[in-house]
Amino acid sequence: MRVGLVTEGRTDLAVLVNILKGKLGLDRADLVFIRPEHYIDETDSYEQPEAQLGGWGRVRGECMARDKIRAFLNSPIDDEFLVVIHIDTAEADQKGYDVERPRRGDPDYTEVLRQRVVERINTWLEGEDVDRVRYAVAVEEIDAWILTIHSTKDTAAYHDPKKKLQEVISKNKSEKERKQHFQLKPWEQANALTQPFRKLRELEKFAGRNRSLWLFVESLRSLPGAG
Repeated sequence: MRVGLVTEGRTDLAVLVNILKGKLGLDRADLVFIRPEHYIDETDSYEQPEAQLGGWGRVRGECMARDKIRAFLNSPIDDEFLVVIHIDTAEADQKGYDVERPRRGDPDYTEVLRQRVVERINTWLEGEDVDRVRYAVAVEEIDAWILTIHSTKDTAAYHDPKKKLQEVISKNKSEKERKQHFQLKPWEQANALTQPFRKLRELEKFAGRNRSLWLFVESLRSLPGAG
């Protein structure tokens, strides 16, 4: 199996690479970075008009254009092809994203919000090849997924998971380790922090600490190689 990734940014790619290794046993050679392309300079990847909308705008633009997605899914190579689309929900109610949030505190908040985002993505795709798409919808940010490794609490409860993640790193690492960590590029930081996702048993344990991560991991269960 080969999986193409459409994500908001490079750090999200790092997280998903490790999740897909843990759940499906896929290696880097099995993955294609549709957007962003990992080797492109950071400034080059932000020249698209959608860049002003933030990471979700770049995901929307890729889904609406679909040139690279089509090229990947229609590859002549004899293999099974799948696309994973990642998006955060922190800005879901912005113009252009246009997803109405359910009431916070509702017991099914995550499920309802995720489903609305999936439906929005499918409108951007105009229903094309949606049977070969899986949705990595992170409620509210993918940092909450990373936090599952470094916190025993339900990480969906954190209102600012990005800030909380930095606090946890600063608290749990020595001064030398913190210095080494923050000298890494963002991709390398995310990759280092999410290495435990590469083991299936650990991944499933961590997924139990964040409902939107669990829903994504479960969506992969029927695929070849799934543990």
